[in-house]
Amino acid sequence: MFAVLELPDFSLQAWLRMRPALRHEPVGLLQGTGRRAVITQVNALAQAVRPGSSAAQALADCPGLQLLPPSPDAEREAAALLLTAAWTLSPRVEPTTSGRCTIDLRGVNLTRVDSVLENVRGGLAAHDLAVRIGVGPTALIARYAAHVARPVKVVDDARGFLAGLPVQMLELTPEEERLFSDLGLKTLGAITQFPRAAVVSRWGNRGAELWSRAAGEWHAPIQAAPFPVRHLATMELEDAVETLEPLLFILRRFCERLAAEVGQFGGGANRLALGLTLVSEAVYRRDFELPEPTADADVLFAVLANHLSGLQTDAAIMGVSLEAVPARRLEQQEGLFDTGLKDAPLFYTTLGRIAAVVGTDKVGTPRQGHRHRPDEVELSSPPAMIPARRRPAGPEPFGPLLWRLRPPVAATVELTAAQPTFLESALITGAVTVLRRPFRANGEWWSPTAWAREEWDIKVGTGLYRLLHAPGGWFIEGLYD
Repeated sequence: MFAVLELPDFSLQAWLRMRPALRHEPVGLLQGTGRRAVITQVNALAQAVRPGSSAAQALADCPGLQLLPPSPDAEREAAALLLTAAWTLSPRVEPTTSGRCTIDLRGVNLTRVDSVLENVRGGLAAHDLAVRIGVGPTALIARYAAHVARPVKVVDDARGFLAGLPVQMLELTPEEERLFSDLGLKTLGAITQFPRAAVVSRWGNRGAELWSRAAGEWHAPIQAAPFPVRHLATMELEDAVETLEPLLFILRRFCERLAAEVGQFGGGANRLALGLTLVSEAVYRRDFELPEPTADADVLFAVLANHLSGLQTDAAIMGVSLEAVPARRLEQQEGLFDTGLKDAPLFYTTLGRIAAVVGTDKVGTPRQGHRHRPDEVELSSPPAMIPARRRPAGPEPFGPLLWRLRPPVAATVELTAAQPTFLESALITGAVTVLRRPFRANGEWWSPTAWAREEWDIKVGTGLYRLLHAPGGWFIEGLYD
């Protein structure tokens, strides 16, 4: 068995998917340039226009007609969606022509073919693409079925189905059409009523091909398309844009297609690469690392929308590209005491919104800094999964535990021979009976943020304390347990 997915008026459908506002207006696709330009496809609101008419004739027949040139970028996006939908049925798929895919269903379980085909049709309809689906014992019969499907046609009786089809299904030349008309041959069944040998003797090899096509016996091997190596969407804009709304609409369409594509192969995207080409020929690029692989178009779009909401470019945008880098989901058994994010994409989206208000340098997970300054921390992106605690390398800690006071308690200190001998503070007051060190440290002497500190371990009464001397004065920084 074979199946054929066909997008009628493919070029026009692809255009209207990117320009949905035109769906409520009469639209025609203008092919060619100058006086040779003709209307090739029209939507339902422009039925008064005949395909093949010139632009002037079309506008005379339908004064409100919107004329659009073909868009290779829009057609490429629609073709990629069609190919992705075809791969849900079988890996052996051939894009036979623009807007049509032939699928080899041999070896595929067809016990629920109706529901499977309906899912394919519904999936493409969600992307604003109307598809006709034909299923038959050969690829040719499946193509005939797709041409007449409304919207799905499954051929069980091939002979009876072929008999009533018009001869135009054979894609005849004008001379062949006139000859068949003169002979009164209007259907495929009328052709196959003639003996095959008689048709071959009259038209030679071309006659043999036409008779085989009319009988549904014409076979051609499927040239299966390779799976995509890169998941990339690009578009040159018809008019440069300076506002966010049209750019977001295009990126939304890109995310829908790329999400469907990367999700087809059992994984998701863990990185997005955005490129914006400006009128000044400069290119703005930005990569987005996702916390976990996802094939959710809403998540991908939210990442882009949050970033672009605060972006200002030096010139208008004339081109846009988006690449989704796929990654397999990592399956692992979580530990009993490990904790993870229930909705990592939503968590990171929330962080992005907070960062837009308070600044990106004030949002993150605190980590110990790489310098020797006490209490120095750096902010980094939080992990989606908190790893298990590991024992640090080196000897086990020993001695009393220091409890840091935040903020430290200011103290008045009496010195004897440059050493503390008595202190008074809100925490403790008394003579210093035991004194250890001092430990001195400083850094960043070359910058306005230079720092210096002097630490003493002292005993006052029965308590052990950490005494700090800094440019701001004396402080009790902590106490030992």
